Formats: sequence, structure tokens, C-alpha cells
Amino acid sequence: MSAGYSYTTLSSRPGEPVRVGVSFYLDEHTWIAVAGAGSATPHLTVSHGDVSVSISPASPGQVTGQDARMARKLAEHAAIYAAEIERLAAGNRSGATAA
Repeated sequence: MSAGYSYTTLSSRPGEPVRVGVSFYLDEHTWIAVAGAGSATPHLTVSHGDVSVSISPASPGQVTGQDARMARKLAEHAAIYAAEIERLAAGNRSGATAA
């Protein structure tokens, strides 16, 4: 049984722009891929159900050093997230073994 889900929220207040939020709670049905690798328009896509997000440089085909720095920052934070999830999973496994 899948525990994953995703949702999108729209928030607005008088006189302020509408804010859009997308939340993913990932499971085995999540699709994560890099499309366009080796071309001038690579992008990272995360999809779950009918919700997806695509991440690419501001001006595909005219990639700058700033774009590369943002991609590296994304990768660094994804690595931190992965390490935290691995830490929690390892704790859950050792807790299940001790019980």
C-alpha cells in the first residue's frame, strides 16, 4: 500500500500576490529523472501522481555560472536530505530489531 501523496496549495491575502506551494510525500510511485542530459536544455523532473515539478536554468540554452551554482546548491541540499532520510531509516531498522 502506498503512503505517498502530493498536493498543491494556493494562498492569497488582499493586496498580496498569490503564493503557490507544492508538497511531495514520496513513495515507490514517484518518478525522478533528468531529461535533456547532453543537450542545451537539461531539466530535473519530480512527478508523483498528477503533480510534477520541473527545474531548469533560467534561460535554457544560455546557461551561466550562476545557474551552475544554483544546480550545485540543489545537489548539496538533496544530499543532506538523503543523508537525513538514511539516518532515520537506519534508526527505524535498529529500533525494529530491538523490539
